Amino acid sequence: MIKDLKQRLSLGSILVAAIIGLLIIDRDYFPAAAALVFAVLALAAQQELYAMMSYNSNPIRKWWGALMGAVALGAAWFAPDCRFELLCGSIVLYLIYEVLSCDVEGATNRISATLLPVIVVPVLLSYAMLVRHIPVDGWAWMVMLIVGCKAGDSAAYFVGSAIGKHRLSPKVSPNKSWEGAIASIIGASIGGYFVASNAFVEMPATELWLGAVIITNIGAQFGDLTESLLKRGCSSKDSGSMLPAFGGTFDMVDSFLIAAPSLYFFLLLMNKVS
Repeated sequence: MIKDLKQRLSLGSILVAAIIGLLIIDRDYFPAAAALVFAVLALAAQQELYAMMSYNSNPIRKWWGALMGAVALGAAWFAPDCRFELLCGSIVLYLIYEVLSCDVEGATNRISATLLPVIVVPVLLSYAMLVRHIPVDGWAWMVMLIVGCKAGDSAAYFVGSAIGKHRLSPKVSPNKSWEGAIASIIGASIGGYFVASNAFVEMPATELWLGAVIITNIGAQFGDLTESLLKRGCSSKDSGSMLPAFGGTFDMVDSFLIAAPSLYFFLLLMNKVS
């Protein structure tokens, strides 16, 4: 526990500095910087999910999946108005390939195992790019998305480790507690206030920024649980071992899976998306 905590603190501080640097670059020098990093992480996380699913001997067209994932992400950034059509087009091409391959054995499992990670990872994470595309305050809302996910995640870890007694979802993720979940919302709200006060052209109304950060955080917690469900279904403890105490790329981006579309849909409902 102590070793894990030290690793989290040391690597966490480096990651925070890297994220801050990335956000500054994205705002002041290269507006596509964060989107590019999101895309790389999404495609890496997708491959980690493929690797976990391979333990169940599922035949998977990994490179077709990577192509469809890249189309989903690229369309969200370069052609957001026709992203659905481009994604569907790539799926159609994949299905045509499957038919022409005449590989009937295990076709249902193969197609399902290939398409599921496309939808769960790059398609859902592409909403982070759509958030960045929001006029005027897109950068600020992207910061809100990151803070709502990661500030809450940190608060949940420390509070849950210290006083967590009541299990949140024992079968899906035995280590998560209601105490940690509540701390996550509080931590995200505190971080959200600082974002709302400093990142926007004009500070949003309280009900807007607070609603956004709470919805983002709840989505982040469900995203984390979704990854835990997938890992348990694949009999895998971690998606990878890229960073000690943090796991793989999928472990790093899991909170964004539901948080990004949740924030986008909330802002759409609030007429903040053109």
